[in-house]
Formats: sequence, structure tokens, C-alpha cells
Amino acid sequence: MTYDELKTQVANYLNRGDLTSQMDIFIHLTESDINKKLKHQDMMKRAVAKADSTSQYMQLPADWINCINIELNTADHKVLMQQSIESLDLKRMSINNAKGTPQYFAISDDAIELCPTPDKDYELQLTYYADVPALSSTNTTNFVSKNYPDIYIYGCCKHASIFLMEDERIRLFENLFDKALEEVRLQQERASFGKGSLLNRRRTYGKAGKKTYYFNN
Repeated sequence: MTYDELKTQVANYLNRGDLTSQMDIFIHLTESDINKKLKHQDMMKRAVAKADSTSQYMQLPADWINCINIELNTADHKVLMQQSIESLDLKRMSINNAKGTPQYFAISDDAIELCPTPDKDYELQLTYYADVPALSSTNTTNFVSKNYPDIYIYGCCKHASIFLMEDERIRLFENLFDKALEEVRLQQERASFGKGSLLNRRRTYGKAGKKTYYFNN
């Protein structure tokens, strides 16, 4: 389903032709709900970032939702261990704030805090859940609108009903929206634990061939 088709379908579901100016707001609010509630393999993304010795902080990617994995882009691909901010402060105190190869990290607001503070430049690979690409007149589809259009329809109808103060419809469309999300979650679960023998393999993230994005360069 495309961006324009979605707006048409929402208007049809609501039997309203006077909400055109509000449709982008309903879509935006639905995407905010999706990003909070959905964790899908197509939301997994890789980015390469540069850490240098001038600071223990690195800016998060703009579309960051949750961390999956952070590792050094070195021969041994050393994985950094996530800590709370308090635990990271204790580890920093235990080494007298000495610099070194980063071993731990914490998420603080819109930044990644490393410990120890890098003693030289390092390249890190971040694997994380990213925001669903927002629909617009220039980005007319994404994986949700193409594969799970009911999520968008029910989500937009829910927010339109809130705008129209139609309490009964709010509950109806909210239940349908949550049910559609749950069906996707179950589909993901079945795909992850399908039938067959278990084989040892190196842990990977996302689909093969996915782009790696670079930032902080």
C-alpha cells in the first residue's frame, strides 16, 4: 500500500472526506506507535561510527530505537558490554579514568558513552533497531505499508477517532491495531524457531546484504 492509497483507505474506513489536512498527522502518530511497539527484522540496521580519543561520547544515529550489538571493527570483532550509566561510572572510577581500548558502553540521552575513554581512534559497528522510514509524498512505501498495511490503516483510524472524539471507535481501532502488531510478532517468533536441526553458526544480525551506514565521519 502506498502513501496515497493509505490516505484513501483511511478516509473510506472512517467514511469521512474532510480529514485530508490531518492525514499526515495521523500517519506520523501511527509511525510513532509502531516504533515503540514493533521489533521486526526489517528494522534492524548496521552503522559504522568513529570513536576518537577526544571524548568518551559518540552521537547516536538519528533513527536509533534500541541497541542490539556494538563491536569494535577489529580483527577479533570484540563485542562491547552494555552497562547502566551508574555501573559505567563505577568502572571508570576503578581505572582512575584511564584511557584504553573501549570495553563497555552505556546509552545516555542521545549519545553512546564508552569506557575506557578511547586511547586512539577506533571504528565501531553498531547494530540496532531503527525507526520505520516515514511515509511521505517522496517516500511512498516502507516494509510495513507493503507487508502489513492493516497496521497503518488501524493505527491511523485510531488517531483519527481520537481527533474526532469518537470513544467507541477509539477502542475498536486500538484493539485491531494491537492485534495486527501481535500477529506480526508471532510470525517473527515462528520464523525464528522453525522446524529443523539446530546448527552452530556465527551470530549475525539482520538480513544478508543489508547496507552498512557511516556517520560521525
